[in-house]
Amino acid sequence: MEEITPADSDDGFDEDREKDLHSFSRSIYPDPDTVVGNPWWSKAHLPSSPATRRDGLLHDLERSHSGSQPEANPNLSPYHVTTSDGSVSQVLETRLADPNLVGRDDHASESDFALPEEDDIDESLSGLSQSSSGDSPTKSQPLTLKRRDRPPGRGRCTESSRSRGGLPRRSQKGIKRGHRKPLEPSNEFKALHAQATMAFIDADYELAEQLTLQAILLNPEMYAAHSLLSEIHTARGDYDKALAALFNGAHTSYRNPEPWFTIARLILARADDDDHSALRDALYCYNRILVVDPGNIDALHHRAPLRRKLGYKRRAADDYEHLLRLDPHDVDVLRSLAAIYTEMDKPDRAIALYDQSILHYQSVDIEQTSTFSWSDVNIYVELFAYQQRYAEAIMKLKSLSRWLLGRRNDVLWETFSEDDREWDLDDHPRRVLVHGFESGTYPGESYGSGMPLELHVKLGIYRLKSQDRQVEEATARFELLKPHDFSSKARLYDYPDLFRDAADALRDTGFYHEALRYYEPLQEISDSVDTSYYADMATCYKAVGLETEAGDCFRIIASLENDQSDKTAMLVNIEVDERDKNEATTASSLEKYATSRVPATLAMLISHQSKQRTRPPDLNRELRARLKEETARALYGRTQELLDQAREDNPEAIAQWMANSQELVDDFQAHRGFFPSDKGLRVYGLPQGGDDPEIDAAVAAGDYRGIPFSSWLDLMLEYALLAARSHNSTKAYGILKIADDANVFYCSPDSMFLIHVCWFTCALIVNDHETSCSVARWFMKEFQFVTDGYRLFSAVNRLCDGGNSWFNCGPSQKYVLRQLKAMDHSLLGQSQHRISFQEKASYTTRDDEGNPIQASDMDLSLLMLYGYILYLGKSYSLALNYFYRAFALAPTNPMINLSLALAYIQHAFKRQSENRHHLVTQGLTFLFTYYDLRHKSQVQSEQQEADFNVARTYHMLGLTHLAIPYYERCLASQTDRYENTGMDFAVEAAFALRNIWAADEQMTQVLDITSKYLVM
Repeated sequence: MEEITPADSDDGFDEDREKDLHSFSRSIYPDPDTVVGNPWWSKAHLPSSPATRRDGLLHDLERSHSGSQPEANPNLSPYHVTTSDGSVSQVLETRLADPNLVGRDDHASESDFALPEEDDIDESLSGLSQSSSGDSPTKSQPLTLKRRDRPPGRGRCTESSRSRGGLPRRSQKGIKRGHRKPLEPSNEFKALHAQATMAFIDADYELAEQLTLQAILLNPEMYAAHSLLSEIHTARGDYDKALAALFNGAHTSYRNPEPWFTIARLILARADDDDHSALRDALYCYNRILVVDPGNIDALHHRAPLRRKLGYKRRAADDYEHLLRLDPHDVDVLRSLAAIYTEMDKPDRAIALYDQSILHYQSVDIEQTSTFSWSDVNIYVELFAYQQRYAEAIMKLKSLSRWLLGRRNDVLWETFSEDDREWDLDDHPRRVLVHGFESGTYPGESYGSGMPLELHVKLGIYRLKSQDRQVEEATARFELLKPHDFSSKARLYDYPDLFRDAADALRDTGFYHEALRYYEPLQEISDSVDTSYYADMATCYKAVGLETEAGDCFRIIASLENDQSDKTAMLVNIEVDERDKNEATTASSLEKYATSRVPATLAMLISHQSKQRTRPPDLNRELRARLKEETARALYGRTQELLDQAREDNPEAIAQWMANSQELVDDFQAHRGFFPSDKGLRVYGLPQGGDDPEIDAAVAAGDYRGIPFSSWLDLMLEYALLAARSHNSTKAYGILKIADDANVFYCSPDSMFLIHVCWFTCALIVNDHETSCSVARWFMKEFQFVTDGYRLFSAVNRLCDGGNSWFNCGPSQKYVLRQLKAMDHSLLGQSQHRISFQEKASYTTRDDEGNPIQASDMDLSLLMLYGYILYLGKSYSLALNYFYRAFALAPTNPMINLSLALAYIQHAFKRQSENRHHLVTQGLTFLFTYYDLRHKSQVQSEQQEADFNVARTYHMLGLTHLAIPYYERCLASQTDRYENTGMDFAVEAAFALRNIWAADEQMTQVLDITSKYLVM
């Protein structure tokens, strides 16, 4: 049971606390003993000290209700009394304490604080002229304030009308108790407040302060005056007094929470996190708000963390649960409750609250659950892990991940608990072996690649710590961190905490070899290493028999840790060998360390030297390099043995080949020398003696790890093709991007050509229209003014089944237009350049000497390509310009004539066309020119094509009686489909004829054509 401290029970309402706050607030008022000749000040004018009252106001009633009643002076104002020594005192305390004056509605109307006319100000302040001269008030010359009429039943209470507890006795039926609306401010208050406001605007802060204090003496229950005083002190830079003034005014604004929010915000902004006094001040402010409005969500949100910082954990949990009742299933509140209940050792309570919210979110549309995120899954499963309920944590993690990824109805995996193959990145090789699994039913992103990396590591840790301890599954999850990758985009630099978690879990369960694979890379990040890190790594080194490396870690601990903790002192006192004890021992220990590892020996051995201050001395470099090369050669040999089987779609061979290839590619990518920031820097031209000896050796030998660079490229391209055939376009493109960025390939034109051929091949395999266009543009750039480059762009778009969106999109159109301008620029004379072109041409191809290669002749394919792009964008009139340029070069080309014909006829269908008959006539002229040219050909499929296109054109124009004869000629000349690389249009013609006869209700002809040509 939780122990409740006295502070927890007080919760900031103790009387001493209120006295401290009051003494703090009195600092804004001047000492009356130092005020000379000012009739507005006397000791009675100062705000009295507050004491706790049932109604929540902190004003002292002791002066007005103790002792005998003072004798009234008929010559003075009703707001003045004469004491026993004859002095005049204004009863401010009574007015502040009187519920008739400090009320429910804490603000007067805006008209009460409007600036009065100048004459009104002079008239209302005529009685203040004597006080400004410095004379003290006397009985014969009192300062009288005009009395305001009180509503019936709202007079002050006398002693006889009070109950035993000192509270007003309810003597009349119907009298309201508690805070009431304040009275209207007097004219004197309005005038003083207006003058103070004008002085504040004019930056005369001394006068503004004096006038504001006088206004407060007249009507201390007016919050606006206190707020103005606070602004004055803020403008002066005296924030303590500004805060005190606002604190005083907040008590007069009983039901307005904004002043208390402002005060709390100012207190917290000026306080440190460990300043408990300031935290309790802010807590007092939020308590004041919640006394009036217990359901104020903002105040609860602010009070709960304050209570938690002050140690009131039970009360903080009550606040958060109250928030859950007001706003059910708020994930931010759930996260805070999970932290508090874990600190209170009550995780079951947090789990129950999370269960309710999860059931709610799963009952609504997945689009409405955006507030429940992966962070909540992480917190939820950690509550189970806190209680060492790892099996339940694994089950909940999988179930919630499946739901967030859109596979809640995938019941196949609900009962599958043998391993974690459901969350592998690829279907092959394990997921496809599960009975009932069908690849493609759900997107690939809804499996392992969709789960955050943090949860993969959590899943591995839970597997290690569960009762059955599935080490292989755990290491498979940890491998996603890629501990062997040291490139600039390595996950090491983004997730060092996950590396440490994985390493600690492996060390705690006794897998020291594997733990070192995740400890060692962390030396690259200085912020991730400390004495505990070296202590843990030393434990692993000592466990695997590397005494020298363990001793180096102990020495680093001793040098970094000045104040020795128990753990550090224990480690430093361990006897370790000297670093240079015996080099043979070091070599034998290293060989033992390397040969006893699991197949990821290569990844374990890859490490980079970091700062000497924080990194243990490096191992024998020559021996390490030799081991790396031998491991790489062995892996490459296994890939060559499995390549033929993988090409035959053997699932097991594909999986094994891709796993071995991935290790090799990761090793290649880990060397930053192949990926400099300037890709134009030729690696082959680097001098020996660079920063990385392994890169120097690769430059000298023309290979890496004993494998030629050409073999590395073949491996990557083969990997990309196999990944594309497995419909994993992300991995295929990723491998090709690595090859494209590598300097050894970038500087080789043949290698870059092969990379991009493989790239658009993979795009065609996965039917990726966008990537196909992007890669095809590379060929047009590298082989500028070469016809085959433009034809390749058209062919790639023809093969992709994705519509014309990427063929005629903005980037493609602009790129082809730049190519066209460059061609025109190079063909025109130098004298015409300034007249015809406003910008320089972009030549992208250069010869061996570095000079730009210019076009030697106009390219018909480029003209027609840009014309087709405009045509598909329905810019027919613009397309005609480029078709005519091509027509001028080749008037007997059938395709140019057909394109002109269709552009004219399509333009006639547009609403803006002025003379449709003329446009159709022009189109038919070019159409029949095309028809005659095609019929001169000896290829039957070309003649059939001409008949079909003429018939289709007539059909489009609605002239079906003219289209029917050409359709019938097309059917009569039916050939074997795709004969002579052409196409047979008989099926298309039959379908068109069928529609014509069906529209004319000639069902006999419809049945004949269907049975003869359309039935397979």
